[in-house]
Amino acid sequence: MPSTGENASGALKERPSTPAVPARPFLQRYREFCYRSFGERIDRKEEADPLTDRLKQAGVNASAGMFRSVRLVTTLLAFTILFPASFALFYLALSSPLWYGYVALVTGVGVAIVPAAFGYLLDSRISNRKGQLDRELPFTLSELSVLASTGMSPIDLVRHIARRTHDPALTAEFKKIVYKTEIQGKDLITALGETAKESPSEAVRESLWDLSNMIHQGGNLDEYLRTKAEDVLKVKRGAQREFIERLSTFVDMYISLVLISVLLIGVGAFLINAFGSTAGGLDANSLLLLLTYGLVPLAVTVTTIMVGIAHARAE
Repeated sequence: MPSTGENASGALKERPSTPAVPARPFLQRYREFCYRSFGERIDRKEEADPLTDRLKQAGVNASAGMFRSVRLVTTLLAFTILFPASFALFYLALSSPLWYGYVALVTGVGVAIVPAAFGYLLDSRISNRKGQLDRELPFTLSELSVLASTGMSPIDLVRHIARRTHDPALTAEFKKIVYKTEIQGKDLITALGETAKESPSEAVRESLWDLSNMIHQGGNLDEYLRTKAEDVLKVKRGAQREFIERLSTFVDMYISLVLISVLLIGVGAFLINAFGSTAGGLDANSLLLLLTYGLVPLAVTVTTIMVGIAHARAE
């Protein structure tokens, strides 16, 4: 007969181990904290928030309260970091007589940049989705035209496009239509209209609305899709030609505003050093450090962003 100690030891060996709970990512916990702090109260408001439609166009799975709360908390966090950091730099390290002005400038600019960056990221995501949808639209319309010529019904056309593995942006839009019809129980015309409203691309919205009208009123769907694909390709070629023309303008702007300005500031710093004076409380070395690690990267970044935006609109 086994002893009590042996039974307890066997029970311990046979007891299944408790699976470890995976740690949540820091960004997820940060968003949850922001939402609990401010977002819940924002989402309790009954009036419609236009930010909700923009988040849907950007493909962001978040409420308006979540977005606004993360933006607010991040702005407050930027203030708590930038104020002591700029104070330590300009007052303790550089000993500038105008330290209070630089501290106010750096802190104010940093606090203003955070909400502007959130707005830019949202606009950039909408623009990127729009550009990807516009790039895929002509080929999707051509594919729909070929399928429609075989006598396939409109709902089968939508299901076929939703099952394909290429052109992910427009495929995802058609998956939304299938979800609204098969899961939410809506008719195809309503699903097309709601998906069109949530799309960031004007061309996609027009195509889905026209497709909905063709299904509702009847007509030659094959001919419409073929004509629409040709029109979209013409618009795309025109946008690309416009981008090539604007690219020369960006090159001239970069040379005149960035390179020449950097050279002038550098020459001014050497003159300040030669005369032993200061500019705004900064000597030549401090001015060159600010130029090298602040103004030059900022100017290059702004120019790159402008060229990227223009290129995304042209694609």
